[in-house]
Amino acid sequence: MIIAAVITAAGSGTRLAASSPDGAVPKALVTLDGRALVAWAVTRIADVAERIVVTAPALHVDAVQSALADAGVDALVVPGGDTRQASVAAGLSALALDDDDIVLIHDAARAFQEPAVAAATIEAVRAGADGAIPVLPVVDTLIGAPGPDGVIGEPVDREGIRAVQTPQTFRAAVAIDAHRRGAAPGAPPATDDATLARALGHRIVAVAGHEWGFKVTRPSDLPLAHHIARSLSGDGA
Repeated sequence: MIIAAVITAAGSGTRLAASSPDGAVPKALVTLDGRALVAWAVTRIADVAERIVVTAPALHVDAVQSALADAGVDALVVPGGDTRQASVAAGLSALALDDDDIVLIHDAARAFQEPAVAAATIEAVRAGADGAIPVLPVVDTLIGAPGPDGVIGEPVDREGIRAVQTPQTFRAAVAIDAHRRGAAPGAPPATDDATLARALGHRIVAVAGHEWGFKVTRPSDLPLAHHIARSLSGDGA
C-alpha cells in the first residue's frame, strides 16, 4: 500500500491577478518567500505522501515543473482539466493506484495546511473510513440570504456547521469510483471530492483542521500567506 496525493493547481486564480505584473501568472505560481505556492503545497504534503501528482494549467505545465525544480521538490506534473473534478480525475489516472492505496486530494491554494492534519486524515482511513476530511468550526454569525426586498433571512445555528478544508483523503478505490461515477451524464453536481463520494454512499468522517489550511484566493490573503512562508523559512515568527 502506498500513500499518494493529487494536488490541484490548474486554476487561473483571476482573483489574485493583482499579484502578477501582467495578470497572467496562475495562482499556483504566485511566489511567496522565494517559492511558488504550488511548491509550498508539494513540500508540505510530501511529509506524508510518497508519490505526488500535480495538475497544472495546460499552458503552464513547464512553468510548474520549473517552480518545483527550483524549490527542490519532486512531483509528476500533468495537464489539468476544464473543471476541478476533471483535474482530479486526470491526477488519479496518472497515479495508477491500486484499490487499497490511500490518496490525498489537495488544493495548491491551501499550500500551508499542517502535515499533521493530512496525517490525521490518513489514519482515519486506515482505521476503516472510506474517506476523511479536515473541518473547522465556523466563527461568524450566519443568516439566510436576504430576499429581493433586502430583508435578511433566518439565523443559522453555526454550532451545526463546519468549514471544509483539504486534503480530502480516501481509499483509492473510493476516489476512483466517485470520480468515474461523478463524471457520468446526469450525476449530481459536487463542489468537492467528499461530497461526491458521500452522495454515492461512502462513509466520510471528519478530523480537526488547522487555521493554516486556509485557501489563498484574494490579494487580501497574501499578507498572511507571506507571514507563514517566512515563518516556515525561518525568517519570521
